[in-house]
Amino acid sequence: MNPADSPRGWQIHHREQLFIKANIGAPAITLKFFQYPPYRQTVRIDQPPAGCKLKTKGHNAFFLFQHKVHASEMISLERIISVFPQPTFVFPNESWGRISEIPKMLRQKYTQSFSYWPTDSSAIQDLSAERWFSTDELSTWVQEASLTILKTIKLPEKQDKRLGADQALLQGRGDCDEFTDLFITLCRTREIPCRRLTGYFIQQGKEPEPHAWGELLSPTKGWIPVDLALRNIGRHSINYVIGKIEEFNPSILDYQILKQSSRVHFNWERPLPMVAPLF
Repeated sequence: MNPADSPRGWQIHHREQLFIKANIGAPAITLKFFQYPPYRQTVRIDQPPAGCKLKTKGHNAFFLFQHKVHASEMISLERIISVFPQPTFVFPNESWGRISEIPKMLRQKYTQSFSYWPTDSSAIQDLSAERWFSTDELSTWVQEASLTILKTIKLPEKQDKRLGADQALLQGRGDCDEFTDLFITLCRTREIPCRRLTGYFIQQGKEPEPHAWGELLSPTKGWIPVDLALRNIGRHSINYVIGKIEEFNPSILDYQILKQSSRVHFNWERPLPMVAPLF
């Protein structure tokens, strides 16, 4: 393909709907759903969702919608967003600095154990006893960790539910979630700051693919993307569209009703968005 024919970004048309029913009265609900953040990408809102306010917290952006529920009704969350990813590349074979050069307070900040990132798991601890795990050169450590994970998850396959790092290690199977969760858990066990990004992997002419990948912090290069499910180390390309960044909560819901009431029943309708390339 001629570079001039390659897209610069993507127009993403969401058509989600929320069907709600109130048992009694007119209870107020607050709906929160995430928006594409201006991190590694330029974002333009072509058609905002009706009646919503855009908020930001850290790197993430989200919409809030407040509403009183009257009997049964449907809320449209339709919106059109243009996203222009900013491609970057860090060579995996060059030096990324040493793990010991990352400030200790920052390293310790990312060592919490969670259900999907169980740094205290016995299986994870067994891996951390292997010789390669103590390597101090960051790029070398990442290559060794990547080889270990790619040997471990021998059956890359879509899962009905997210398994988490421990089960991915024990079962030897998983999709992008398991590759990413296992990598993040190994990084955090080694006191390397690492976080999870979720969004879409988009290729021209194909349906957008919901996707997860990781980012680790280098003392010399900053945050570096690592996507072992797609065998990609160091590259943020035009194909990656970021929906949200998870650092200290390994499972932020894309959509949620805040202060849920038993008086309100709801059902989401969330088809994949329609995507068109932007040149």
